[in-house]
Parts: sequence; C-alpha cells; structure tokens
Amino acid sequence: MEKKLYRLTPAYKDYLWGGNELAENYHKDFGGKIIAESWELSTHPDGVSEIENEPLDQFIEKHPEVLGTKCKGNDIPILIKYIDAAKALSIQVHPEDEYARRVEHDNGKTEMWYIVDAKPGAFLYLGLNKSMDKETFAQHIKDHTLLDDLKKVPVKKGDSIVIRAGTIHAIAEGCLIMEIQERSNVTYRVYDFGRKDKDGNERPLHIDKALQVAKLEPADVNLKPEITGKEDETGRSDLLHTTEYFKVGHVHTLTERSIHVTEDSFMTLLLVHGNAEIICGNETVQLKQGESVFVPAGNTDVTVKGNCDIITAEL
Repeated sequence: MEKKLYRLTPAYKDYLWGGNELAENYHKDFGGKIIAESWELSTHPDGVSEIENEPLDQFIEKHPEVLGTKCKGNDIPILIKYIDAAKALSIQVHPEDEYARRVEHDNGKTEMWYIVDAKPGAFLYLGLNKSMDKETFAQHIKDHTLLDDLKKVPVKKGDSIVIRAGTIHAIAEGCLIMEIQERSNVTYRVYDFGRKDKDGNERPLHIDKALQVAKLEPADVNLKPEITGKEDETGRSDLLHTTEYFKVGHVHTLTERSIHVTEDSFMTLLLVHGNAEIICGNETVQLKQGESVFVPAGNTDVTVKGNCDIITAEL
C-alpha cells in the first residue's frame, strides 16, 4: 500500500471503576459517559477500533499485507488500550493460551503496562507475598483477607512492567495506564471489593476457573526498561519490553526523532504526552495527546516532531 499513516479511533468501555481523565485530558469522547478503557488498536469482537472511519477488522481483511511477515494470520494478534483506574480494578487473573483457547475460544492474556500517569501513593497488586496452595487462597477469598496476601508495587509515571498470564494482579486507584496485550478479553475475577453495578448487582466472580490457571506465588517485578537509550539534544529512545507476543518502545522527543518500521511488522504510535507532527514521505499527521496512528509494515522511516512522549508497539 502506498499510504503509510492511518489515524485510529478507539472503542470505549464504561466499566464502573472508570473516570474522566481520558475525556478531559486525552481527547476521548464517549458521549459524556465515564471512560474506563479506550481500545486504541483492536479487532476483538468485544470492541473493534476504527482506522480512517472504517472498522479495523474489515480494513485488515482487505489489506492483510499491512501486518508484516511476523503475523501468522490475517488478523492483529495484539490489543492496545488506555485504562483509567479512577477506582481499583477487581483482583483478577488471565489464563495462558492453551487453557483460554480450549475453554474460552479466545487467546490467553500476557500483557504489559506503561504508567502514563499516577497519583501520589498509586500502586499495583502483582502476585502474592508468598506461595500458597489453592485451598488456602480460596479460603482467604471467602474470609475477605485476600488483599493481605497480595504484593503491593508502588508505581510512578514512566514505569512499565510485563504481567504474565497466570499472575494474580490488579490496578489500584489513581493509575492511568497504557496496556499492550494479547488479543483477548478473558478475565477471571477473584475479588471485587463487594461492589455493585448500576443495577445493584455484584459483578460475577470466576473463582473456580481462576484457581485452575493462577500461579499462586510471588511474581517477577521489573519496572525498568529492557534497554535504556542514550539521551541527546533530540531526545531518547528506549526499548521497554519484549515478549513472544509484542515489542514495546518509548520515544521521548525534544525536537525531532526518527522511528524505523520494518517489513516484519506494522507499528502503532501512541502519543501519551504532548503534541506531535508525524511525517512519513509526503504524508503528515498532527496528533494530540491521547491520539494514535497505525503504520503498515514496510521498510519505512517515520519522523516525529515536537516535545512529546510516544509509545510504539509492534510484533
């Protein structure tokens, strides 16, 4: 394809723990509703984003070549979203691929979080303080003492971490997060603070399934980039994390920096702070904070101009 820069329009979710941060500061509009999640890049049937006013799944079906050589099928195997945790999310776990495909007919969910912003005292729940058996874990859920078993990890703006499938986890209140994950929407809740939805009902828990997939042990916690680039007068480029599912980078631009897109994979550029001018060949796109652009696979250089921070995601 000749065109190299495509604007993305997200699909929105208004879960009960969401807030107003994305609408107020990140150019999101969900008709006045709270925005818990903004699915920037998604072909999942539970929320399909758009590309130049066309459903992304239909665009990919017509133009599978944009995905690149790493993509094994004619679909985008990752999902990218903003998460505004105005209140804590449920304590939860995601299954690995084999279980999810067999039981849920969906992918498993290994994910990565980049902390776009965090209020003072913000933290994540990640794994357990110590290993325990399933019976003890289940009893602590019943006793409402589960939170005492979870490791609290303080976070600040700019931190990032990979959460492997099977890890008990949750985002606590006051975090704005960019999530890059497998293309999946399988979540097993084990504890939801006794909250009720708009109809007065408690949200369902999935304890039996969670006990089948959860790793009831401490988790690896690494909030630092995999590779930190050297900063110069133009800014800095970091490799945040690489998994078998995705590779995520962070580009801090002070003036102008170049990003290379290979034939192996498409790339999504997500503007998390500031404003930017994105240039590729004779194409130019102006991005505001919170907006995103899709770049097809190809031997291409993209120029970013402005004082900004961009998250890049590719296969």
